[in-house]
Amino acid sequence: WGRIDYQVGEAVNFLKMEKGPFDIIYNDIDKGDYPQAWEEAKRKIRPGGLYIADNCLWFGRVVENPVTDDVKPGWTEAIREHNRRVYADKNFDVTLIPMRDGIIVARRK
Repeated sequence: WGRIDYQVGEAVNFLKMEKGPFDIIYNDIDKGDYPQAWEEAKRKIRPGGLYIADNCLWFGRVVENPVTDDVKPGWTEAIREHNRRVYADKNFDVTLIPMRDGIIVARRK
C-alpha cells in the first residue's frame, strides 16, 4: 500500500490538477463525464501504463438504435463518444473485455 496513491474526488477536476504520470487510471465515474475524463487521463498515463474504464457496453445501450437513455439523458451517447475516442487514439493499444458491463483496457504504447 505504500506504493499506491489512492485519491477520491471529482475525477475530471482531479485529473486536471495532477501532473502524473500514472501507472493506472481507473474510470468508473458519472457516465456523462467519460469523454472529458479520457481526454485528461490519456496525457497522464506513462508508457506501458493502463487506462481502465468500466460500463463501456452500458448494458447493451451503446449498440442500440435509437439510443435508450433510461438512466440519465446523454449518458449513452457520452459512453459511445468515449469509446470512439479511446479506440481512435493511436498512442494506445485497446481492447474491450465483454464481461460484466464491458471493460475497456487501453495500454499506452
